[in-house]
Amino acid sequence: MEILSFIIPFIVLWTVVVFLPEYGHYYFAKPFDVGVTDFSIGFGKELFGFNDKSGTRWKFCAIPLGGYVKFFGDRNVFSQAEQKELLKQYNIEDQKKLFVTKPVYQRSLVVFAGPLANFVLAILIFSFIYIFVGKDFTPAQIQEVQKDSPAYISGIKSGDVIMSINKNKVNSILEVSNYINTSTLGEIDVKVLRNNEEIILQVTPKIVKGEDALGNKVNKKIIGIKIAPLNNEFNREKLGPATALLYAVKETWFVTQASLDFVISMIKGKGDTTQLG
Repeated sequence: MEILSFIIPFIVLWTVVVFLPEYGHYYFAKPFDVGVTDFSIGFGKELFGFNDKSGTRWKFCAIPLGGYVKFFGDRNVFSQAEQKELLKQYNIEDQKKLFVTKPVYQRSLVVFAGPLANFVLAILIFSFIYIFVGKDFTPAQIQEVQKDSPAYISGIKSGDVIMSINKNKVNSILEVSNYINTSTLGEIDVKVLRNNEEIILQVTPKIVKGEDALGNKVNKKIIGIKIAPLNNEFNREKLGPATALLYAVKETWFVTQASLDFVISMIKGKGDTTQLG
């Protein structure tokens, strides 16, 4: 029974994570009359499936390492000569269903639909979490500043409430570490509220060795502060659909922007490869 409690959620989660991006390709392919022969969840030997009215084979396969949508006549075509050879294999009616015969903008939309669906999935996941579990809004009030730490040197004091980090508004105590560690800048701007006055301070984080949630060795950025909720009580609120969606979009955008910033820093030779996870 214990193994079933692991396998069943895994299968459900895996199916959703694989299905939505692949369905993005499928959804955009159909209006453009691109033939779709296979819609597969998983690779390898087919376990079970069915054919729909348009002739697409929907199936589950044995190896749970992803999935794919196979277009009619699917093959790599890199030149006009190769395209002409491909067209010779089909009659006029079937040629209209080939992916390679479609205009560039249609092919681009079909290809882009998969990554786009990933963003939609992320927004949906965040939204459901905020609606049914809740989002934390515990103020990030500093309880202690370590002597001679980066925060101490910058002028941050005990009792300060962190309002933003690098212009990212801090809505929760849980966001502080995330904003600090995803920063690709050597110096970060920390806006704090002190005696009803907002102050912006520049802090240069210290790099320390640590481990991530999976036990991988990583370099972590710390500034030497201790933050804890008053009486160890977190202020978690369940949000309405519209508010949850708004925060979900913001969260997805932050993750996307942080990822792009990191890739750019890697290209410039400034990124830390231990943070690739």
